Amino acid sequence: MEFNLHHIAIQTRDLDKSLLFYQDLLGMPVLKREISPKGRVIVWLKAGEGRLELYGGKPGQQLSPKWNQDAIGPLSLGFIVPDLDRAVQYLKALDVSIVKVPYEPVPGERAAMISGPDGEEIVLLEKPVL
Repeated sequence: MEFNLHHIAIQTRDLDKSLLFYQDLLGMPVLKREISPKGRVIVWLKAGEGRLELYGGKPGQQLSPKWNQDAIGPLSLGFIVPDLDRAVQYLKALDVSIVKVPYEPVPGERAAMISGPDGEEIVLLEKPVL
């Protein structure tokens, strides 16, 4: 049996702000926008071979004000970029928070870390990690 990643979902504090970040800054096109039976607005974005699902809270739901690295759930998102140094320069010029400039977590692999709109960690990789 084979399992292939279809999507990763992120519940956002501010859906419009997250959409601006992932669609406009990172270049992920919107595939569709919908409203769930519980009233959540959901936006599906194309992220390479997979999808990124952004959604807001249910109407009236109070969400935690900040992403928490000590919480259970996804710790970070990882994206492959064709030119790591250029991607970091591009994002820095757009005032995206650069958490770690390009570095080698292990010999021969280069990565950088940025913060998403809700503080989520995003790892940028120069090539797939095997």
